[in-house]
Amino acid sequence: MHQVHYKSSTMYKHQQGVTLIEVLVSMVLMAIIGLGAAYISGRTAVMHRDQNLHLHTVNQMRQYLESSTGTSCTNNIDIEVAGKKVKVNCTLDTAKEYTVNIQDNSGAGIVTSVDQTVKVGSPTLEIVKTSNSETHWDVPVTVKIAP
Repeated sequence: MHQVHYKSSTMYKHQQGVTLIEVLVSMVLMAIIGLGAAYISGRTAVMHRDQNLHLHTVNQMRQYLESSTGTSCTNNIDIEVAGKKVKVNCTLDTAKEYTVNIQDNSGAGIVTSVDQTVKVGSPTLEIVKTSNSETHWDVPVTVKIAP
């Protein structure tokens, strides 16, 4: 029996294995594109987590300021955010003082023995960096809330 070659031309004899090389090159390119996509999706996930942590922290700080406990500020407090705590420094600024004039319906002043000055305090909350990552979040974006 005599074997007949399908591509008997001399031009095709030098091209054996070219398809294999093309496939290997395309696989390398696809691997590089896949690694790039994985890196980008990983960075996006970390950024999304940090933004969520920042948003929850700001919401908890606003809730603390709006609640009645905002008037009794202490140096370092812990705010609960997503199962862990965030260390926050709370300072109470009592520098503003106002005078209240008491008047009746006709607009005449009323003499009273009550002190007419009122001190208004405004709490300021600021994130404190912590090194204990097991119990506390380390918020990536510093937050300072003041009225």
